[in-house]
Amino acid sequence: MRIPPSLYHLIGRVLLFIAIEAICVAMVINSGTIQQYKVVGELRNLQSIFWRAGNSMREYSMLRQINKEVSLQNMHLLDENTRLREQIETLTSSSVTDSLAATYSQEHPHFEYNWAKVIKNTLNSQHNFIILNKGSKDGIMVDMGVITPTGVIGIVRAVGRHNAYVLSFLNNKQQISAKIGKGDSFTFGQLAWDGKDMRYAYLNEIPQHVDAIPGDTIYTSGYSSFFPPDIPLGIAQESKVVNGMHRSVKVKLLQDFSRLNNVFVVKNNYHKETDSLSTFTAVE
Repeated sequence: MRIPPSLYHLIGRVLLFIAIEAICVAMVINSGTIQQYKVVGELRNLQSIFWRAGNSMREYSMLRQINKEVSLQNMHLLDENTRLREQIETLTSSSVTDSLAATYSQEHPHFEYNWAKVIKNTLNSQHNFIILNKGSKDGIMVDMGVITPTGVIGIVRAVGRHNAYVLSFLNNKQQISAKIGKGDSFTFGQLAWDGKDMRYAYLNEIPQHVDAIPGDTIYTSGYSSFFPPDIPLGIAQESKVVNGMHRSVKVKLLQDFSRLNNVFVVKNNYHKETDSLSTFTAVE
């Protein structure tokens, strides 16, 4: 393709302009100390802008790795918390039998955690689900709980080799055992989503005489074989008596499901034993 002569003239003029500007800048710099200082200062300012932009781009590119590292640290903290709780129980045991049982529990922790990433998360129905990037090859199995440090996410219901299907807590058929309060002073009920606002759930089956104070924190009760105890779930809002029998507490969830990214899959080492005892029927 032939380049028109006018384009050559335009390019020549641009190059000539740049050359003249460079000569002018050089003359200004060499004309005196003050001019030299000002021009060099402006060039340094311009250079620093490019430096800051480059540094910001590098930091942004590292966010994914930093986020993963923070999630792994949280997983290790959860695991350490479980071990420390079991050690405290050991120290407070009054009998040799209890001490031996607690020692065995330290060697075989009740709960273990496996980090995973959410690759699909539905939010627009009453039967939402989540897909994780880990499966059977990573030790994920059906009926494992899925959590974050600020909430219960769901329960694994199907597992492939590389992925796992999780029934989300944002499902009107899902409910978990939860409590208001910690230590020996607490009341437990069933926390469930009502299929409307994903920011809120309801703690049901609370005795009518219990006063749920707005601002109280809701935790997992530990009565479930899927989830460890004392995971913070949400903050109590207003409450009301339902059918003249039980109190229902509106709970603002701590976990924002629209920003769900990294999760922990919970392995309960005594899950099968607990389930077998739960289905046992005594014969008189």
